[in-house]
Order: sequence, then C-alpha cells, then structure tokens
Amino acid sequence: MQLPQENPGVIYEVNLEADADIADPFDTWLRDHIADMLQFEGFRSAEILDDPSAPAGRIRRIVQYRLRNQAALDDYLTNHAPHMRAHGIARFGDRFTAERRVLPHREEFVRGKVSTENCLNCGEVLTGQHCSHCGQPAKVRVLSLWGLTRDVIGDLLDTDSRVWRTLWPLAFRPGLLTQDFLRGRRASYTPPFRMYLVLSLVFFVLASFDDPGREVAVQLDDGGTNIQLRQGGAAPEGTPEPDGATPADPAATPPAPAATPEAPAPPPALDAEARRLIDQLVKRVPADARQELRAELETSLAAATPEERAATARLMADPCGEENFNLEGAPFLERYEPRLRDACRKIVADQQSFGRALWNNIPKMMFIFLPLIAAALSLLYIRSGRYYVEHLLFVVHFHAFFFLTGVLVLLFERLAELSTGAVASGLAAVQRILGTVLVFYVPLYLLKAMRRVYAQSWWKTVPKYALLGMAYLFCTVFTGIGLLAYTALTL
Repeated sequence: MQLPQENPGVIYEVNLEADADIADPFDTWLRDHIADMLQFEGFRSAEILDDPSAPAGRIRRIVQYRLRNQAALDDYLTNHAPHMRAHGIARFGDRFTAERRVLPHREEFVRGKVSTENCLNCGEVLTGQHCSHCGQPAKVRVLSLWGLTRDVIGDLLDTDSRVWRTLWPLAFRPGLLTQDFLRGRRASYTPPFRMYLVLSLVFFVLASFDDPGREVAVQLDDGGTNIQLRQGGAAPEGTPEPDGATPADPAATPPAPAATPEAPAPPPALDAEARRLIDQLVKRVPADARQELRAELETSLAAATPEERAATARLMADPCGEENFNLEGAPFLERYEPRLRDACRKIVADQQSFGRALWNNIPKMMFIFLPLIAAALSLLYIRSGRYYVEHLLFVVHFHAFFFLTGVLVLLFERLAELSTGAVASGLAAVQRILGTVLVFYVPLYLLKAMRRVYAQSWWKTVPKYALLGMAYLFCTVFTGIGLLAYTALTL
C-alpha cells in the first residue's frame, strides 16, 4: 500500500569503502559522524551494516539513515551535507570513497504485528491498536447517536474512567490536580480546560431552566444613571394589581376617616396627577411588592414639593432623555452617550431581553475574569519563578471546582422542583444544607489549594489569600460593569 505523499518515510543509504589499514580509526570516526547526523531535524535512527564482498585490502560499510520524510532529507542535502562530507575528506583524504542513494520507505512488518494497513491520519504503517506516530486509534468509525450516548454513559459508569479520577480530587483534594499537572502526571486526568468548559456548560444549562429573562427588572433613580436589577421582572402594561389594589377615580374616592388611637393614620390625600404617577411607578415592580410600594409612594409624594413631583414626572416620561441621562461627569464616555442612551431606551422598553442577554454574556465575561485573577496571582507570587500559565492553570482548576459545586446545588434544586410531597421537601432540605456547607467549604478549599500548589508556610499563604480575596472583589466589580456596558451596547 502506497504511503500518502505528504508524509512518506525515507531511507538515506551511504556505501563507504576504505583501506583496510585504517579500519579502526575509520570505524571510530564513522560512529561519531553518525551521532552528529542524528542531531539534524528529521533523522530518526541509523544502522551500520558490514559488506563482506569488499575487495582485498579494503573494507565496506553500509550506513542506512531513517528519516521522517523527503523534506527532512532535502534540508540536510542542501544545508548540511557539504559540511559533513568535508570532515571525512579532511580526516582521511582519498583513502575512502562514498556512494549514496535514497530508498523511499514503503511498508514495515513486525513479527506478531503484521499489518497491511496505514494510519488514516498520518499514513504510518499500523503495528497495533494505535498509530505509533500520531496516536490515532487504528479502528476509526463514525459514531451513531446511540454509539455516542453509550460511550458517554460508559465513561460515567466506569469507576476507573478519567472522569471519576478527576472529579474526586477536584472536589476533595484542593490543589492536587494542579500539582500533578505541573509535575507531568496528566494522562490519568481529564484535561483542565476541557473539564472547565464541560462543568461550566452543565452549570449554565441547569441554571437557564429558571429563564432569567423573566426575573430581571430595571429601576432608575432620579438621576437616571443608577440601574438596579430586581427579582420578578416588570409587569406588562395593563396588568391588574392584586387584592383590588387598582386605584379608583380620585373624584369618587370618599374622604378618609379621621385617625383614632385604635386605628392607624389614614393615607394622605393626593391629587389625580400624583395618583397617576404612583400608578406608573408601581406597575414597574413585581406584583407581590406593589401594595407596600404604593403605601410608601403615597406617603413620600404627599410630602413632596411641586418641583419634586415635576422632576419625578419628567423621569417617568423619558428616563433616558438628555435631562435625566447625561455623562457630563465622565468625559471619556461622552462620545458614547448617544449609543448608551439608545441602549437605555431599549432596556426600559424590553427588560426581559436585557435580562436574557445579560445572562448569556456571563460566560464571555469569565474568559476575561479568569486571566485577571491569574494576573493577580502572578503578582502575589512574583518571586516564585512560576510562569503566568501555571497561575492560570490554578485558576482554571479552582473555577472548575466552583462550577462543580454549583452543578450539585442546582441539580438538587431542579430535582426538588420536579418532585412532590416528602421527596421534594427532602431534596430541598439537602439543597439548603449543601448550600450552607459550601459557603464555608469553598473559601477553605481555595486557601488549602494555595497552600498545596505554592508550597509556602501558612504565615505567607494567609495574607496572600486575603489579598487574593480583594482581587476577586475588584475583578468582579470591574468585569460586572463591563458586562453591563457590553450587554447594553450590543442589545
């Protein structure tokens, strides 16, 4: 079977003949010469053969070099061959001759492992279950959906699979995976970045069942720049308030009775404009919070001046207008003000879309957040002699553990939602207990991981742990602001 042209093996054969009286020094030089040849890129091995058919008074040596491909041989012949030949001529002059030929490698047969097949990936002759050159399995098949599912389930149920050998130390041996990876013990574990991506994907899939777009509502303060996310989402226009909370016509509202020592003071009287303003504010919050908010607003607006009521009315009319939304205090953002104002109007008009977009962009934020934390670690351990990638590996392992804990909590929560009766109560109790334990275990895990991986005393590790916590807070705020800005500008 012909090998693919892009990667054929090559045998470079050199036939040498020399005077018999220089046989010993010639053989010594030849061995050193071959050792130098094997230093060139693409040379794999060499073999010396003795030719007994040499004429009287002469010796013959055949040297066969095995090269990776023709390109490696061409590079040698062009850039190194004249120099290497000159060494032999300088040493022995005309007392030896050399003839050369190239033999393209075709097939190799090994006793007990005879194969007439080649690797479908690199073309190397197969001598086992895997290619000896690139490692691809000899039997490559297109998996059906059932075959893929069976392989995944098999990995999960196999107690000796890399999945379980990785998850156990990830959960209960802080820092061990990072330590083993840096020591070169890698084949037994799932690759760190793959593990991080899989666990984060499972976490966000489980969390997405809550439909965060339904639970995000936006409120603006009287300056129009303070955005608050509230749970529950804004109610659509015209949604009636519970318990008959919809206000009646103020003209038909009977006068409030006078306060008595036994009864609380009646709500203050408000004009029609104030009640209309309260209606607009109240319907922007979840239904279960409207009654309490209405009472607070009635008390506040009763004591407000006409100017304050007018400012509130202008804010409600156009929260994102130039009067309420301006960036005069941030010159570097002024050029983005029109785009930010448009984004503000989109958010106010469709808060659910903003919530969904915000949630969908969190994984993107993590690809900025993790390198920032790794940079903080590299500063804390600047004299450790470690590369930045080693700190990044530590962060990836820790956040993979963080997502693993999140997956466990969400899994119990989703199972409780799907169950009923005592089973649901039991699962919910387990979920609450697990969440409480993790509040203490996750910080302790990070501290012990730092102690194991960086191998410093507790007196040095604890202060750096505290500084890392401050770095986490700063990076969370920084990336959170960036997440809000990016989501708003791409909405």
